[in-house]
Amino acid sequence: MEKLEGRVALVTGGAGGIGLGMALAFKGAGMRVAIADIDAPRLAATAAAHGLHPVQLDITRAESWDAAVAEVEASLGPIDLLCNNAGVMQGRFGDGTPIHLADMPETLFRTVVEINLTGSFLGVRAVVPGMIARGRGHIVNTSSMAGLIAPGGLGAYAASKYAVLGMTESLRAELAPQGIGVSVLCPGAVESELVATSAARHAATRGETVPLEASRPVSYHRMTAEAVGARVLQAVRENALYILTHPDYAPLFAERAAAITAGFGAPAEPGYSEPEMVLTRSRNPEYARAAHKET
Repeated sequence: MEKLEGRVALVTGGAGGIGLGMALAFKGAGMRVAIADIDAPRLAATAAAHGLHPVQLDITRAESWDAAVAEVEASLGPIDLLCNNAGVMQGRFGDGTPIHLADMPETLFRTVVEINLTGSFLGVRAVVPGMIARGRGHIVNTSSMAGLIAPGGLGAYAASKYAVLGMTESLRAELAPQGIGVSVLCPGAVESELVATSAARHAATRGETVPLEASRPVSYHRMTAEAVGARVLQAVRENALYILTHPDYAPLFAERAAAITAGFGAPAEPGYSEPEMVLTRSRNPEYARAAHKET
């Protein structure tokens, strides 16, 4: 989507971190920008400080999405760019130890998936029909490097972010014929308050049945949210499928890709060959297009 000036962007999780970084980049490009968040006081303060349009939104509720989209479009105009960025980490126990899947409360797992995955789906469903009717638009879904590799201690978070990645790749194939762009953002470590906001959201959802850490000392440099926002802006202009901001993870992803490729051996049934029509239906042409564009 090359023409951005005067167009409308809606960024969820926009009250801080990567969401605010994207919102400021879009505003700098001349867009009219609405930021959405569930934390009303934080949302209002951020919007006032940066000249952005605030809209309160619980991304896990379809009716909240409908109301937010109606309010943004009444105030700013049709939404041309949607960034499904709001999310939560799975966190750690209050003493800082990782939460492994065997020890994880069911409510914690469900909350992570509902916010990170279902919230993005509901955003797509609320906004994309209008984009299709207008014949233009762009969607950015925020996954993570944990959507490409899955270290221990991140089971729920990785599951949700892998799912966001797969959903976005499929969405790209569905919307390309409609002239609508789709990108997936997979960042690594970025300056944000995600640990604190995640702990607060889990506490509100689960009633502190299992206390989680509310902060985590950071002893290493993290990428600025502004730098990530600038890269997302570039990707929207170029209609890039993958927005990979942290290239140091490439060798780790290569290890996973090599492991998967090595798992393809002889067919389980000797002599079996999958029908070509099945393979054709299974192919996503956007992979080849993205590889050609990004080489």
